[in-house]
Amino acid sequence: MKLGRGKKKIDGPRRRPRVAGRPRSGTDDDFTESFEPPTVHEEVATPLIGKLSLLEQRATAWAVFWIAYFVACQIVSEDRRFEVLAPLSLAAFYGIPACLYAAWLWKGRRRSAESTGLREAMATVRPGWLFPRIDVYLDRDYKLLQTRRSLRIAPRFKGLEKVPVFIGGEDTDMIVIFPRGRFFKDTLYTVPVKEIEPDTA
Repeated sequence: MKLGRGKKKIDGPRRRPRVAGRPRSGTDDDFTESFEPPTVHEEVATPLIGKLSLLEQRATAWAVFWIAYFVACQIVSEDRRFEVLAPLSLAAFYGIPACLYAAWLWKGRRRSAESTGLREAMATVRPGWLFPRIDVYLDRDYKLLQTRRSLRIAPRFKGLEKVPVFIGGEDTDMIVIFPRGRFFKDTLYTVPVKEIEPDTA
């Protein structure tokens, strides 16, 4: 029997793959000679997470619009010719808090995604009308996600199976970034989700 043909022994622990967008830690510098870093998207993750602040700002802008709309209706309705606008201003009582709440939710999702970074996964969107469930398959993990109440919904993606996505955040403040947008297939589209207990459906 010849010696010396066994597997090469590697001294030191093997470094865990980094998560895209997550702050670099001191353990990230512990490389081994035989380790090849996995494909991550540091240059993509940061801008994608940053775009969540645009959704937050957009919701805030809509709240400002509803406030201006309510004030304008109240002023104009003093003229008898525009009295019909007075009842329409009541829509602002729903629009203002709804938009402020949406801005607060997007702020929480952005902060959650910043703390966890983005991970690559494969997603399958189950059939559903407004809030379908999404099966997410990671390298060695599985998550069942429920889409949240939002204008950015996932039914347009129903029927897609094992498509590459990015996921970020945790618990109720999670996002799934799909590889196509509402009008252009070469754009990315962010959908808010929350993690729920896996089922056997």
